[in-house]
Amino acid sequence: MSDLTKTWDNLNTAVVVSDPDFNVTYVNQRAYEMFELLEIPGLKVGMNMAECHKPETLQKLKGIYKAFADKKIKIHYYTADGPEGTLTIVAVPFYNDDALGGVVEMVFEGGLA
Repeated sequence: MSDLTKTWDNLNTAVVVSDPDFNVTYVNQRAYEMFELLEIPGLKVGMNMAECHKPETLQKLKGIYKAFADKKIKIHYYTADGPEGTLTIVAVPFYNDDALGGVVEMVFEGGLA
């Protein structure tokens, strides 16, 4: 295991990485813990995010991923209520050459401002 992998695995912020087709490619330990607290079942590498999102939420995600793919936005964020207060969810794209490679989503416990 590389030092970088250890860093992501031990980060006290939930991290979920997905490919452009919404398939989960990486989940750190904090994300598993947080999804359990939020009572969102089934988070695992290999799953498609359609399995844990409502259809209307998935439509919003498709729009965000399209905006990332078209390079119209560089970041997307919102806040939500969590079990212990506010959660700030931040999504940032990464690219393979010029094509969208996927999205890293981080869930911060608390506000960022």
